Amino acid sequence: MFLEVPIGNKGFGDWPLKSKVRRIDGVRLIDGTASEISKVYSSKDYTLKGFFELCAGKTVELIEVKKNLNRLVIGQIIAGVDMFERQYQADKIIPVIFCQNGVPALEWVCEKRDIKVHIIKYINP
Repeated sequence: MFLEVPIGNKGFGDWPLKSKVRRIDGVRLIDGTASEISKVYSSKDYTLKGFFELCAGKTVELIEVKKNLNRLVIGQIIAGVDMFERQYQADKIIPVIFCQNGVPALEWVCEKRDIKVHIIKYINP
């Protein structure tokens, strides 16, 4: 799992001038075997070139985390998929949203767009 992955930055993706760097909450590499990377990396733990080499031609999960499922996070994950594909050239991108509170109508929208939604109930210890 790679945290706070930058997208839209110079050097990768040939972005237009004055493009702002955005960040994906998490990216998980999927290789379909038991050897999937099971470590968590912060943005300081890897280079963009090394990350590009890991992702190019691979399957990844793009993860956004918000307290509430809303149109903002759905827009973030849709834009994130397109931008990630352009920048890191992944073969397949699976959009995933983790949230605490779902909304049935927006869950339907996500299902229609093949966005996985995981509703995590917070338990106060």
